[in-house]
Amino acid sequence: MRYQRLLVLIVIGWYLILAVGHYFNQRPLWNDEQCVLNSITQLKPASLFTQPLLSDQAFPRLYLWVIQQFSNPFNQNLLSLRLFSLLAMIGAFFVWFSIARRILSYPWDLILFIGSWCASMPLVYYAAELKPYSMDVLASGLIVLFLLDHNQRQQNLQVNRIILLLLPLLGLWSYPALFLLLLPLYNLSCEGINERRWLPELTFYLASYVLVLLLVYLFDFRVSVHHLMEEFWHDYFISLDSFKHFFDSLGKGMNNLISRRFAENPRWVKVPSRVFIGLGTGYMLAAFWGQFRKDRFLLRSVVPMTFAMFLIQLVLAIFRAYPFAVPRMSLFFTPLLILMTIKGIDFICQQVKVLGVALRIIFAGYLVFVAFGIAWDVFIKKDLGAEAALYSSRSIVFSLPIHNSTY
Repeated sequence: MRYQRLLVLIVIGWYLILAVGHYFNQRPLWNDEQCVLNSITQLKPASLFTQPLLSDQAFPRLYLWVIQQFSNPFNQNLLSLRLFSLLAMIGAFFVWFSIARRILSYPWDLILFIGSWCASMPLVYYAAELKPYSMDVLASGLIVLFLLDHNQRQQNLQVNRIILLLLPLLGLWSYPALFLLLLPLYNLSCEGINERRWLPELTFYLASYVLVLLLVYLFDFRVSVHHLMEEFWHDYFISLDSFKHFFDSLGKGMNNLISRRFAENPRWVKVPSRVFIGLGTGYMLAAFWGQFRKDRFLLRSVVPMTFAMFLIQLVLAIFRAYPFAVPRMSLFFTPLLILMTIKGIDFICQQVKVLGVALRIIFAGYLVFVAFGIAWDVFIKKDLGAEAALYSSRSIVFSLPIHNSTY
């Protein structure tokens, strides 16, 4: 056990070294980051809440205002612009680490989970990019942790109600949090129905949630350019035009969901990801109903929570409100997919031990290979991109237009 604990600490340290090393490389701003910087430097603080952002961008306004106020005294130095992304991702890492410790039964599974962060290029790269995706990972982790901590919160009703008031504030910092906050609302509503009374906790939560939605509408959505989502992400919605279009768009989305969680270049490196994350997705689909029934149709366990988030993303994509499985915009879902993968391998190990152990070893080898490739880009090439090539000495040159995307 001591050796395993030491290895856990080593792998935790390795992820932190990768993220901090990438941050201090001070990689030049790429197109989307420069677009965000335009709003930071050219808009007055009040304008961030009263008019569309420049260069066809979307960004949680309160979060952007905080970055603006913090970076102004430093003349928008790269380290000041990206500091909150780094802090959010490190915070997210430890929140999800806490979640994994509660869920995973074996120390080696915990090591695989941490190692998956080291081997996920998006989870390393977005720790140092002027975009809100690391905050999305933190927000989703806090919501999952809130759902898992139900029994502990019930022991102190006053603290529980304070948390219920504060949790919806995540919607001011993260767009995905706005729809992920439906999960606690579902639990509270079901508890009220089961007890046949209106719960005070539901009042606290619902009042805070409605207030946040109103603030986001008034100071963000109302003054944003509304065609951007459709214009930039129409290929990532689920089409209902015909059965063929539905299955084609769903298949494309599922391929993105399972193949783009670790690395993308060289292209073959996505094949093992399809196998392992696909296994985890299959485990989620197969196991969620039994656990959901066991939990009396409440979201108390990680598998039903994962399925609920998956279903919400599908529904939003069908209604063309949020694209499905764009790697950066679904980054908040990556830790859950990793957990499902590890639990899926664990399930196989319980059924066919030899096969399960073989899968664990192969998965660990894959993670080591990708993690060292990311380290190569961070410390040798000193240029980690969102789709950087592993073990390459050449940097990827972005030739996208300046109005690249809304997110």
